[in-house]
Amino acid sequence: MLPTIRFAVIMLLCTLLAGFFIVPTRAMPDNAVVLLDDQTRTYFSPACAKQEKREYRPATAAEARKLNYAPDKKCQDASGFTQDNRSLSGNFMARLGMLRPLPSRWNEDGTWNW
Repeated sequence: MLPTIRFAVIMLLCTLLAGFFIVPTRAMPDNAVVLLDDQTRTYFSPACAKQEKREYRPATAAEARKLNYAPDKKCQDASGFTQDNRSLSGNFMARLGMLRPLPSRWNEDGTWNW
């Protein structure tokens, strides 16, 4: 009986430790505000667009996808359209109330929290 309990505890601890290395990402919602570049048919997050000095028009991510605009490669590589969540173990701890939930990068109305 004792070896079985010890084995179960060790496996639980190993699973919890492994969960710290798995970090899922959250994609931007369809109502997120993006900036469209009509010349290159790409879209930017507001933070990435500040680095470029061109004229953009605002739209939602869903509209940009519907128009077949591509995400800007540099912005995408800089995680401009995703948000890293907590690790799987961190999410578990947040659900237990041990950690506060991470604030979202996007507000309910689609604006960005930078």
